[in-house]
Amino acid sequence: MKERYDVYFAGQIIDGHDPAVVREKLGKVFKANESVLDKLFSGKPQPVKRDCDSSTAVKYKRALEGAGAVPIIKLAAEATQHPTAKTPASRPMSAAEKIAALAAAPDKNAYQKAEESRPSAAAQPATPADTGSIALAPPGTEVLRMEERAQPVIRHVDTSKLAVDATAQRLSQESPPPPPAPDTQHLSMGGVGETIPNLASSQTPLTPDIAGIALAEAGVDFSDCAAPKPQAPAVDLSHLAALAPGDMPAEEQQRRPMPVAMPSTDHISLEN
Repeated sequence: MKERYDVYFAGQIIDGHDPAVVREKLGKVFKANESVLDKLFSGKPQPVKRDCDSSTAVKYKRALEGAGAVPIIKLAAEATQHPTAKTPASRPMSAAEKIAALAAAPDKNAYQKAEESRPSAAAQPATPADTGSIALAPPGTEVLRMEERAQPVIRHVDTSKLAVDATAQRLSQESPPPPPAPDTQHLSMGGVGETIPNLASSQTPLTPDIAGIALAEAGVDFSDCAAPKPQAPAVDLSHLAALAPGDMPAEEQQRRPMPVAMPSTDHISLEN
């Protein structure tokens, strides 16, 4: 007969998870109310699923671990593996009712404390493992033997061409000092409203001759200033003559191909 398992939860949280968030997730997964959640987080192992096969135990284990809770999976008692009587048929219980019923039922089996439990790596043990001779080594204990350790890679770097300078010696040339600030003692501010710049200019101003320029009277349209109309160019056409209508220049006649006579096909007939 296949092994049967009981799934328990003792309120233990996986490291790194917020207890309030885990409590909220478990309430959503199992649809449990606050009273059922208080019992599950009381610190004592509470049954979540009893007398189930290995695949069902794995499903509950993954659901608890997905919510951040540490499951406790144990072999079911022989009394649950060989029931003496079957219960009468009734309506199927919801997940919340099942968990509430399991949490309210007394635990007839003795289970280890929640702080001593560990998440099960696989929920299909053939027989209970004997851990009486197993103990945790103190922190800092060397677990691997010398031949089992990875050997460090030693690299030989040629540093014969390198040298170490004296302490506090500069590795680069010192920057030159900044140039001195310009002397502005001979400068002064101009007065308010004074035209700037007011310095004397050495350039000779331009004095164009405008004696021949006068202003026109008011209303002048300046038509006399318009450019004259261009005259037609004088072209000699005495050596040209016009052809009669329908005539074609000799050059055009030479460029055109000669007409080709069509062969006569009157003596040709088709046979049936």
